[in-house]
Amino acid sequence: MKRLLIIPMLAMLGAACTSRHSDQTTLRIEVTNPTLSSIGILVDRTTAYTAELDKQGHATLTLPGVEYIYGQLVYGEQMRPIFLQRGDGATARFDGLHFPESLEVDGKNRAANDYLRTTTLPSGPSYEISWEEFARGLQEQAASIVHLLEARNLDSLCPDFARLERLRLRYAYAQPMLVYEMGHRMMTGDTTYLAGPALTDSVRTLIVAREELADVAEYRDFLRFGIPLVLTAEGARIGNSYERTVATMRYIGEHFPEGRVKQAMLRSLALEYLQTAGIRGTEELQNLANTYLTDPQMVADYRAEIARHDLTAAGRPSPDFTATDRAGRSYTLSDLRGKYLYIDLWASWCGPCKRELPHLKRLAEQFAGKEILFVGLSVDNDRKAWEKALDEEQLPGLQLWLDPSSSFASDYGVEGIPRFILLDKEGHIVQSNMLRPSSEGVENYLRQLKGI
Repeated sequence: MKRLLIIPMLAMLGAACTSRHSDQTTLRIEVTNPTLSSIGILVDRTTAYTAELDKQGHATLTLPGVEYIYGQLVYGEQMRPIFLQRGDGATARFDGLHFPESLEVDGKNRAANDYLRTTTLPSGPSYEISWEEFARGLQEQAASIVHLLEARNLDSLCPDFARLERLRLRYAYAQPMLVYEMGHRMMTGDTTYLAGPALTDSVRTLIVAREELADVAEYRDFLRFGIPLVLTAEGARIGNSYERTVATMRYIGEHFPEGRVKQAMLRSLALEYLQTAGIRGTEELQNLANTYLTDPQMVADYRAEIARHDLTAAGRPSPDFTATDRAGRSYTLSDLRGKYLYIDLWASWCGPCKRELPHLKRLAEQFAGKEILFVGLSVDNDRKAWEKALDEEQLPGLQLWLDPSSSFASDYGVEGIPRFILLDKEGHIVQSNMLRPSSEGVENYLRQLKGI
């Protein structure tokens, strides 16, 4: 079974809802007429579990020992809700040609999963009515769905699920509050409409740490979008999605008590942003995650996502470049394999670069005949300026001019020069920000390289 950091899913059992017996949760899959080769459970926006179906259309999803999973069973582009508790051993059966209609889940939570499969939440009231009418309409609709829950006798058959479902419904029907002002403006044409403190106060009362809802999507989405709404109403300036993510993480880090809600929210907020936008310019997000994220597994998930985006981590293949020597011969990294590369990113107009040159020359002399090549990569926009510098300076090693359109420097996140990079004999990164020639210990560092 594969665990993916990007998507949510779910599983079931069937019969009566009893207590748990083990930490793991297992969902067996039995598909007749399989049309796809894999099945998955989407847990939240950033986490999914998948398994390959065998020739008989069977698979097993083994899920982590969380208290419960409230997610989506995913088959191709179709999804159906599913509920599992710790220790469940459920079986999901369906016809691959008719997945949504034919899905059945046997096990102790069968009644809960039948409810989820056959119950559709009605849309909220019209946004054109007043805030008071709108809020009252949301409460009435939530109450009507809870009545259906009670009519199915789920309080007796699946008491844990029934308790969670009541809370989930509360947040599901609170979510329209978050877009009420915008919806009212669009429906009425009143572009200056403000609902006032009544709306903000209603949202604020629901922004609390509910540990039992830590893995419920409706609750977490309400926090994700409700916190920025309240902060904005209090005068905070929140513009783009990054600012919204940072503001929400900071609020949760500073105001929520330690527990699964705090850790799960920080993890999902950080991972969701990184997965969609990458890591550049996320220093504040990373500072918050490094400060407040403490759960070992969630820290590991976060660090794995950071590493996935870090193209210049030690051990990774270096970003490539194309550069030319003075005679016009073109070079790429593959042309230079076989020796360690000590790369100097510099320019003719750079004073600090020039101050490193005497030290660079001395270092190159000390390692003459060794398995290391000193490579100068000029980032001069003007090739003639680079050629003039070559005439004026006795530069060591291989001197190349990097075309101004090259992304090599930006791939390394270079914001200032000189910048020194050390690669191994196969072009993998040893140090993306290597010691300068003038640095104490640089000679000893190089002498410790294997096979130098």
